[in-house]
Amino acid sequence: MAGVADRAPKDQRLNLRVDAETRDLLERAAALNGTRLSEFILGVARERAERTVELPTRTRVSPQEFCRILDMIEHPPDPTDYLTEAMAE
Repeated sequence: MAGVADRAPKDQRLNLRVDAETRDLLERAAALNGTRLSEFILGVARERAERTVELPTRTRVSPQEFCRILDMIEHPPDPTDYLTEAMAE
């Protein structure tokens, strides 16, 4: 997930305290991933943060719902009398 953040200067520091079991697990995962521990943790944390921040801005619908919405956009219903009167004002 290369992006602007990868090219930005890294001048901020985060400190974490974890138990030995968690550290061992993270080190094993980083090694299996072929990255340093800090790169692994940062990558996973950033990915999760981006998903979390993005979540409220997206609406997920099923394929059937998507087709229904698209059909309504392409073939809108006739305006109601109330809408016609409101637009005339």
